[in-house]
Amino acid sequence: MTQVVRSGCRTWVWSSGVLLASLLAQTLPGQTQPPPPSLEPARQQAPGSTTSPTEAEAKPFDPTAFLKEHLFPYEPMYFVAGTESPNAKFQFSLKYQLLNAEGPLAQKAPFLKGFFAAYTQTSLWDWNQVSAPFLDSSYKPEAFYSWERVIGGGLTNGVRLDLQPGFQHESNGKGGEDSRSQNIVYIRPTLTLGRDNHFQLILQPRAWVYIGDLSDNEDIARYRGYADLRAVIGWQQNIQLSAIGRLGDHGDRGSLQLDLTFPLMRIWRNFNAYLMAQYFVGYGESLLLYKERSSGFRIGFALYR
Repeated sequence: MTQVVRSGCRTWVWSSGVLLASLLAQTLPGQTQPPPPSLEPARQQAPGSTTSPTEAEAKPFDPTAFLKEHLFPYEPMYFVAGTESPNAKFQFSLKYQLLNAEGPLAQKAPFLKGFFAAYTQTSLWDWNQVSAPFLDSSYKPEAFYSWERVIGGGLTNGVRLDLQPGFQHESNGKGGEDSRSQNIVYIRPTLTLGRDNHFQLILQPRAWVYIGDLSDNEDIARYRGYADLRAVIGWQQNIQLSAIGRLGDHGDRGSLQLDLTFPLMRIWRNFNAYLMAQYFVGYGESLLLYKERSSGFRIGFALYR
């Protein structure tokens, strides 16, 4: 009995000492008290996750950042002008990666990252005419699959082959007799000869078939044919010459467009654009007037080539 009482006294004295020390820690100046333990249940990390719950909470979804990571330039973007009518021509083009590249579906099946939607607009502006009207515009929504590096593409490899099958609609947005439209299914391989930052030759043929209604322009294949070829020579960081040629289905009534570009950032680092000169001759520059032959030389600027 005596032993039990003494043990109980020691326990009471020890507990009282702890309580007194705690109170002194709260009242003495310069002393801080550690925060109490959280009463919330511990969050468990998902199996296979490499990001802790704290990191995930610190990085909320940012729609603007997501858009920047999945939106890219597509076809050349430029504004050029000259003396021939129509005086000015401009084009802008963007593509959007459909799946979140960091999402679980793309991580499990990486090939799904290759699906894209795109939009390209090419407009001819006749500002020498009264009221400076837009002569014609081509609106080209598109869906395609980008299969990169089918062959080569390494840092020391001077040969690379990419492949792109897709579907494209093109129309000029007009009604009645001025309405023009077409739908094509195409395949476009891209062969690059030469390493990055070295002299390169790029060959980009495209072959297509027309599908759907062509009643607005039943004979458009006579002027645009079923294939075209884009060839680019030059340097990624220096001057480049691009040529786009096509022939009608009778081997005539084709067209040729030459684009010469030089990066202005090489002489003025504050200006991220290209000086551009463009020459077009042949049929089909305007979807509205695809049957009429035209030619023109224009100069201006490009944001992407």
